[in-house]
Amino acid sequence: MYTRYICVSANETIAELTREGGFPLMLGEFAEVCAADGRGAVAVRERDGRKLFTAGSYCGFACFADGTLLEILPPAEDRAAAKKTLCAEFCRRCGAHFSPSAFDPDMSFMEFFISVFAGETVKIIKSGVLSTYTSREENMNTVHGTILFSENIRRNLVHRERIYVRHDVFTPDRAENRIIKAAAAQLIKLTASSHSSHLLMEALSYLDEVKAPSDITAEFGKCVNTRNTKKYSVVLNICRMLFDKSAGTAFTGKFVQCAQLYELPTETE
Repeated sequence: MYTRYICVSANETIAELTREGGFPLMLGEFAEVCAADGRGAVAVRERDGRKLFTAGSYCGFACFADGTLLEILPPAEDRAAAKKTLCAEFCRRCGAHFSPSAFDPDMSFMEFFISVFAGETVKIIKSGVLSTYTSREENMNTVHGTILFSENIRRNLVHRERIYVRHDVFTPDRAENRIIKAAAAQLIKLTASSHSSHLLMEALSYLDEVKAPSDITAEFGKCVNTRNTKKYSVVLNICRMLFDKSAGTAFTGKFVQCAQLYELPTETE
């Protein structure tokens, strides 16, 4: 959860490097990562003998380990209009519906991002998450599926009341749900909204049977695109923004908890 909120426009000064520790150190490391990636979200510039951190042409948010939430907005007449433009762009990218009349200009972009994910996830849960058959081997008291005779002898030579079998179970533990669970577990640590927190907690509770993924990239490769999985499209698009480097919106860093920044046309200084 963030404890400090800094909001600037693209190409504006964020902070002056006046000391080595704290937020300037974290921002400096993030600027180095951005430079190495060739994506100028944050840069260090010299001006009148001072070293300044400035926002680039990327717009979005970055949440740092010290609890600072940095928001970079596109140029506009006012911040409400700028934030509306950014939120509408996010919805366009992920396929979510954006309602200008329901837009709250006082909500940070990060909270809007999380609220859309949480709301779309709860929609999936209420309509019923998809499950799949998976093979499971275990000791049971009755025969279900196929008896694995050699393994049964090895394990149950003494306990004759047990039978070692392989059988299929219908479970929600599938790639799409594992990805959603990983995203919910990350975002619930960031939000300061009680409403979003409640929805994410509800989602995590419902997905309790689902395992945490060990390799997010591999999980995306297991997702299938069918008529039944269509309801997952918006949520999975948001998850790709969070986890899939090829999506080009996620930024990382030693001190970055989560960062989502989009390259939008901006005016130069």
